[in-house]
Amino acid sequence: MAEVEELVAPCGLYCGACPLYKAQTDRALAEKLAPRLGLPVEACACLGCRGQKGRVRVMGEQICETYDCCVNEKGLDFCYQCPDFPCSKLAPCADRAAEIPHNTKIYNLLLIQKNGVDSLAEVADNLWRQYFRGKKIRAGAEPRL
Repeated sequence: MAEVEELVAPCGLYCGACPLYKAQTDRALAEKLAPRLGLPVEACACLGCRGQKGRVRVMGEQICETYDCCVNEKGLDFCYQCPDFPCSKLAPCADRAAEIPHNTKIYNLLLIQKNGVDSLAEVADNLWRQYFRGKKIRAGAEPRL
């Protein structure tokens, strides 16, 4: 699997745009995140979903149900490759929606399916900012980020 693909979780989230992933190499960012998350600075870094085999520390100690289903049970790289796609594991959620962009999964997976993993990597930072600023992009308009 290519380097970019390693940063895209099976569910379509792009770990490379996540502040916890970026905090691996940015101590100031880790120090900023620590009090928000109630974690020591050293714990405010993540290798990404695939890098941690579905056990993202800030999401809990158990393996992610979606990762387990896609990778471990079905042997797939991405959820869109499953005959059951989309399933309830990818459904939008309100729980922690202000903190985690889980509601972008289907969009991200369809973008990957249509244009490849690199297409998500190219726009991921802008999508992340757009999600957390609550800005939608009109058809044919560039995002104002």
